[in-house]
Amino acid sequence: AAAPGNRSFGVQHLYEPQPGISLTAAQQAATTTGRDGITSPMTISTRWLYTHRFPGTEAEGNYQRMNGNNAAPAGFGFTMKGVGLTAPGGDQVYEFRGRPNTGTFTIPVAAPVGGVAQMTLSGNPYPSALDLNKLFYDLPENAALGTFWFYDEDRTVASHYYTNKPYGYGVYTVGPEDTDGDPHDGDNLGSYAAAPFYYWNSGGGTTGGAGTGGSDQNKRFAPIGQGIMFVGDANGNVSIKNEYRLFYKEDTAGSVFQRPNGNDPSNETNLGPSFSTSAETATIDYRTPQMRLWAIFDDAVTRDMVLAFYEQATDGYDRGLDGLSAQDLKTDAYFPVGNDNARLPYVINSVNYEGNKQIPFAFKLNKTTNIRLRVVEEVKKPYEHAYLFDSQENTYKELTSSTLAGVTLSLPAGIYDNRFFIVFRNPNLKRDIPENEIEAKDVVLENVNFFQNNPVQQLEVSNPEGYTIKSAMVYDMNGKLVIQENNLGAKNKYSFYTGNLSDGVYLVKLTTTEDISIDSKVIVHNK
Repeated sequence: AAAPGNRSFGVQHLYEPQPGISLTAAQQAATTTGRDGITSPMTISTRWLYTHRFPGTEAEGNYQRMNGNNAAPAGFGFTMKGVGLTAPGGDQVYEFRGRPNTGTFTIPVAAPVGGVAQMTLSGNPYPSALDLNKLFYDLPENAALGTFWFYDEDRTVASHYYTNKPYGYGVYTVGPEDTDGDPHDGDNLGSYAAAPFYYWNSGGGTTGGAGTGGSDQNKRFAPIGQGIMFVGDANGNVSIKNEYRLFYKEDTAGSVFQRPNGNDPSNETNLGPSFSTSAETATIDYRTPQMRLWAIFDDAVTRDMVLAFYEQATDGYDRGLDGLSAQDLKTDAYFPVGNDNARLPYVINSVNYEGNKQIPFAFKLNKTTNIRLRVVEEVKKPYEHAYLFDSQENTYKELTSSTLAGVTLSLPAGIYDNRFFIVFRNPNLKRDIPENEIEAKDVVLENVNFFQNNPVQQLEVSNPEGYTIKSAMVYDMNGKLVIQENNLGAKNKYSFYTGNLSDGVYLVKLTTTEDISIDSKVIVHNK
């Protein structure tokens, strides 16, 4: 719904500028019902004009065809195929003409259905910039809004078929509420995860992949005419109001029109205003502490993800700080956020940094896949080192931006949502363990003893100080877990039957409730 006086939009309001005549001269764009438009004179195909006015997925049936009508109500966006190829690096110029919008617009949103996000095509309806942070934090009115998605595409592919045109949606989170009253100071710009490009089918599912979009983060101040997918946390409505408007020049920090520009995603991310540590020009660095990760599958498709750090963030879902994945892909990487029985895939995850924290990290694979996990950006990082911890193999692989190779994995098809974690300490490296923990571990190691009693076929552990043992694991030399017991309590002695083990050397690993690891090697001889 829109305030009285605003009018619906469509192809009849699109004009071609005529700068050779005057600065304001323009002629109305011609239209065709054919599949292709024309660059000169500008002719737009009405075959590809659609709105998405109701919450739903990318499925074809959720779009409403506009044809040649002005059928996009004020406050809603629309999709349109371009008129043809332009010179390399060039863009087709369209002029929007009509009555400027004002007042309040009401946009419906909906909660995820079966774990799949629902989107509504809206955007900035005003003739001035729109502050998405203000819009998002107008509570309780806009409490149903979860995040924003931005369309991006592979511009090197000239096709109007979604089965042949790789595209996707980038995810933007606004960050904490900006309460200082100054939208121009460069703080609270939020986080953006770029779109992975995929081919699509009519049901809104994806097939093959092809590349990744740009990761330009300047999204907070939506420019004039910017289309945005509103994604809901709950069923309800979102209000767009005049009070969210402001004067903000495009191409400055936080306000860049989201257009598919064909940039190489390996280009440096634009994080907003530059800053200096010079005494003469020192300014505050408002950037959000974060790690940007790329998961690269079979050296083909890249999933861009952001791990951000805020003091107010929790390990669960944080509205405005966590961004739900925009695509349910057959092969993917993500942060599983939520309760164990209702976790959803997020590509932007915000946490409060703690040195001993384990952050779940998941892979979903439809076939055996080679994976490279790279850190491509670190901003004001609160940690010294970061690792991918494999809880099954008990290995720690360092995640660092200093190498292009990254962490390499090869995994069979499956969903791995409780095996891998991003951690900031490797207990096998002394550099990662605080001094007080080293001292505590030394004391424990002095007081816990192991004895392999082969005549009675059992491993015996002496624990005279009564440390509480959280888990006991025994591995063979191939890394196979052969004995596992949990929650052993604080007994003074433990024994584990080893008569069913082959002769050989085994690694014993005990872990206390204080996460102190106690390792030993024993030789089993049952003959």
